[in-house]
Amino acid sequence: MKTKDWTPNEEQKQQWEEQGYFVLRNVVPRDLAIDMRGVIKNELLKPEPEGRPDVDPMDPMGDTPEAKALRFRKLGNFCSQAPLIWHNFQTGAPMLSVARHFLGDDIIIKFNSVFVKPATTGSATPWHQDNGLWRDGETEPFNAWMALDPATRENGCLQFIPGSHKTEIVPHVLYDDSLHAELPRERVQEMIDKHGVVHIEAEPGDVVCWHSSLWHYSPPNPSPNSRIAIAGVWSNPAINGGLNRPLTKWGMKDRQICHAFPPAQAEFEGGAPHKPEPHKKIESTTLAS
Repeated sequence: MKTKDWTPNEEQKQQWEEQGYFVLRNVVPRDLAIDMRGVIKNELLKPEPEGRPDVDPMDPMGDTPEAKALRFRKLGNFCSQAPLIWHNFQTGAPMLSVARHFLGDDIIIKFNSVFVKPATTGSATPWHQDNGLWRDGETEPFNAWMALDPATRENGCLQFIPGSHKTEIVPHVLYDDSLHAELPRERVQEMIDKHGVVHIEAEPGDVVCWHSSLWHYSPPNPSPNSRIAIAGVWSNPAINGGLNRPLTKWGMKDRQICHAFPPAQAEFEGGAPHKPEPHKKIESTTLAS
């Protein structure tokens, strides 16, 4: 099956160029998004979920299966193990048609993730650039995030600094209280003071697409409503530059969607393993928000 041609409308094109992102509404039907969420919620109830689970620093304070499910903030490679999600998002025709506009006819999925922000306990994800975390010099992969729950200001929706994709790739640092490497906090505050912040609210099935250099953040979730989302990074062999990563999968070859499951790993003959240098550690300061 070949993807259909997709091009951004004038508003999307302008927003991408000037602000570094745009939003696509109803990429999948709401009912399908809810089913995809159900797959993830069932996985989270397992004693040891698949997908390289990343523990949330907030304490769920309980021993029931439901309470223990709240201890995770991310499943870093689960979508490629869940066919309902993989075939409808990462290798779904709508998303591959968008990715193809940016990347051409041969597409690899560089990363796939589930982001979990449990009600009342979901922690913040610090300000960062995706390519500042990758540390591989890539600037052109296509990033997208789909809401499976309503994402609101109250439950920790994504925040962007508009136009920040025009900056350089800023070296990220580790503070003693960092969840993961992040942009220097004093620089974040300077950028917020200059450009402001936009809140990306979304309904189940909506997708936000952004440039890999865009500065973004997700605040804690003090609300009674959970927020589950899925994400992917689409690239191509030329941009990848021969690097071999264990999580990279084929999404499309010569414009043909790769329907195999489990998805085929994208390995490049003679390719080097990706071994980035560690992030610099520095003393903590107040978190910008």
